[in-house]
Amino acid sequence: MTASRDRRFRPAMILASVCACLALVGCSSIPTSSPVGHIEDDSGDPAASNARIPDGPEPGDSVSEIVRGFLAAGAGTGNNFSVARSFLTEAEAQKWSPQESVSVMPNDTDLKSLNSDLTTDQKTLTMSAPVVGLVDSSGVYSSTKPGTQSTLEFSLRQENGEWRISSAPNGLLISETDFQTIFLNYSLEFFTSDYSYLVPDSRWFLRSSSTPTALMNELLSGPAPYLSGAVITAVPDGAKLGDSNVVTIENGVAHVSLGPQSPAPSDREKGLIRQQIASTLQVIPSISSIELTIGGQAVAASLQPKTDSSVQVDGPPVVLADDRISRVSGTTVAKVENSPNLKKAKASDPAVSLDDSLYVYLQNDGRVLMRLKSDAVDSTPILNGKRLVRPSIDRFNTTWTGEAENNGELKAVGRDGQVFTVAADFLSGRQLIDVEVSRDGTRVALLSRHKGEPDRVDVVGVPRDKAGNPADGLSGDPITVGANFAEVKDVSWAGSTSLVALAAEEGDKVQPFRIGVTGPSAQLGEVSDGSRIAGGADGRSILVTSSHGALYSYNSNAWQRLVDVAAEDPSYPG
Repeated sequence: MTASRDRRFRPAMILASVCACLALVGCSSIPTSSPVGHIEDDSGDPAASNARIPDGPEPGDSVSEIVRGFLAAGAGTGNNFSVARSFLTEAEAQKWSPQESVSVMPNDTDLKSLNSDLTTDQKTLTMSAPVVGLVDSSGVYSSTKPGTQSTLEFSLRQENGEWRISSAPNGLLISETDFQTIFLNYSLEFFTSDYSYLVPDSRWFLRSSSTPTALMNELLSGPAPYLSGAVITAVPDGAKLGDSNVVTIENGVAHVSLGPQSPAPSDREKGLIRQQIASTLQVIPSISSIELTIGGQAVAASLQPKTDSSVQVDGPPVVLADDRISRVSGTTVAKVENSPNLKKAKASDPAVSLDDSLYVYLQNDGRVLMRLKSDAVDSTPILNGKRLVRPSIDRFNTTWTGEAENNGELKAVGRDGQVFTVAADFLSGRQLIDVEVSRDGTRVALLSRHKGEPDRVDVVGVPRDKAGNPADGLSGDPITVGANFAEVKDVSWAGSTSLVALAAEEGDKVQPFRIGVTGPSAQLGEVSDGSRIAGGADGRSILVTSSHGALYSYNSNAWQRLVDVAAEDPSYPG
């Protein structure tokens, strides 16, 4: 094999199409009239100049060499994957859609090691590849269960005396590292039901000068299914880009033209639409401002409201220390002034509200949920159960929990003591481990397990009524996060688009990880014997406690143990 062909088959930048038999998360598709696109010389993205130029086919290549060369060449995104298309017949090169889906392989996968099966007439080659994540046509990333394989089938025929692929499954297959090199994570912005906060809907798109257009088309299509009913959009149903069908950028100004709308939006509605678009597009470095027209009429920047992008976490985290509810400040731990002595209460799992007005905790081995108001002397029971799990308080001061042996529902106790039963059918028959509501109140992360299966983290939307109370049920289409882990010991929100977890892949020890709500995971160093984890709002403030009471703080990408401190069950406000 030639040296150039050895370079072609390196695992560094591998691409393949993915078989349609793999189930992807259902989402609306990017309109074919406005594809995500490719890296172009004028994209303004520094990674564009670093993109590898792959090898094309060579005279006399065998069927296997053509297929493997096609897979390797797919890493070259330039000129709309022109090198990869050169391995296809002329007709197939026109039809092949590389961005219909993306499958992400483990980093240790070598293209040359993938199993393949070639028919005797050399007209069909089948290949299998392991995958750890899937991205659908709308850019939503879903992790896959351990052992998931993608099966790819290629048909070939000779064209001008050379083998070429006449049928290739649509989509891409790339390594984890390369995925995060040639794709970028963006957030489509929607509103909480009371318009108080913007909620990010995390998506992945190829680095490209046409990414602003792709973002706009997806924003206009609405939120991902797992957020259904939990967030709202100011954009009317059916709204589309205007006649040009693209977002253009000139001197840092993104020009967005929407077609006419009927009925015409009010000034308030125009301002909210502008807010969503501006917040979505201004994360792109080349965009400093936007100009929006609706039906040819300019929408003034003065109409745009000032909506907070995230819920602030001002107070310090809470722990159990010296049989009291305590707060962690820097490297010290101090008890809450009115905390009762919990030595005989068999207490666990304290939580504190975002406004520091109330604390909750479990006692009697999880049979009672207690609440302590900051201005009260005594704590009071607010919910009884058989074995309740770790509580979580949302921004409405509603406390969430559920039974460990779950029958498909959660319990939420309002600030006035009203108890809400919230259906979560997908939990029925599973053991619930943890309930974590996002600080904006729109999503809940649920850690659960079932005998003989890997532990599972589901993230799903929380619909609410006009008063902010939870509706009767969660959104019906949860997204599974961190499915590649065999064990997940604990989980916590760490910002608006990511979680932190104590987790382990098959055969490994439990360690702290950061996991994108729709994205891959990354290990956060090592902590010995971690038992609980808690994350702050910025994704950098993280605490871990061990089963022996040691307390570790994550600072400057390193773990530091707090000396002479013994604590349990850390939790940041919210």
